[in-house]
Amino acid sequence: MLSSKEVPQADVLPDVIRTVRFVQQHKGSTYSMIARHIEKGERQGRYYRHAAQLLGLIDNHRNSAWILPDGEYFLSLAHQEQMDFLTNRIMNLKVFQFTEDLIRRNPGSTEKAVDDLLKNEGITVTTGDRRAKTLLSWLIHRNIIRQVGRSFYIN
Repeated sequence: MLSSKEVPQADVLPDVIRTVRFVQQHKGSTYSMIARHIEKGERQGRYYRHAAQLLGLIDNHRNSAWILPDGEYFLSLAHQEQMDFLTNRIMNLKVFQFTEDLIRRNPGSTEKAVDDLLKNEGITVTTGDRRAKTLLSWLIHRNIIRQVGRSFYIN
């Protein structure tokens, strides 16, 4: 079973990277500061901070975020190396492994199939619906899957 804390809810992976860079430059960043920087609402600031935490790049305590050594290392890499690093981190998260496995076993899977997977793994209905979009977005961004119409396939 998955906990909702194990599933990101920040659709735009490049904005997760912007979050990490912002936190590096502004130790003690709050979710409000992050939200303003990435030009999203305050709730989204929390989502993007949480996504960067899931990737092990920043940490947060009492709404004060700071960069971790892996985040510093990540930001020191050239762009392609950053993308490879992110792919590795993403695919080490259980929820992405489950999603990739679903699509591999069922070519042409839909977003609804990912929603159902999340629900079967214990994620609530409303949360699962929102988070399936994030999972698919990140996997597409990292070229692990591709979308054809409303269907998803392994690359």
